[in-house]
Amino acid sequence: MKKTDGRDSVSVTGPGTPGKLLVEWTVPDITWTDPERHWLRLEAEIKKKGEFQSYRRIGIESTEFLGRPAADWEFTRVRDGVTIHVLNRGLRTADGRPFAVYWETTHARWAEDRHYFYDFLETFRPL
Repeated sequence: MKKTDGRDSVSVTGPGTPGKLLVEWTVPDITWTDPERHWLRLEAEIKKKGEFQSYRRIGIESTEFLGRPAADWEFTRVRDGVTIHVLNRGLRTADGRPFAVYWETTHARWAEDRHYFYDFLETFRPL
């Protein structure tokens, strides 16, 4: 586990996969209550700024996490010449803190490595 410099996040990597899990306490400029709408706004900002090379949205869908509203944002993009596949869950804790649980791996390993995201969420309990 590694604390990310300059951010309120930690990342986890493991042996045998190029994937990375990032858990981040997000403090958006705009307070949000609807996670799906928040991802749609963030996506529009990223596209406007051209921040993700060859970005392709797979989906942004509402879901629940621990009985509270959440949303999953799945997409691919190219970084350093490699297509990566991302699944990012936006959620809030019981006291309202916004978090993101972000999983990425190479697109070629997506089917094999996707389970790490769900395995982590089975035990993740933000305070």
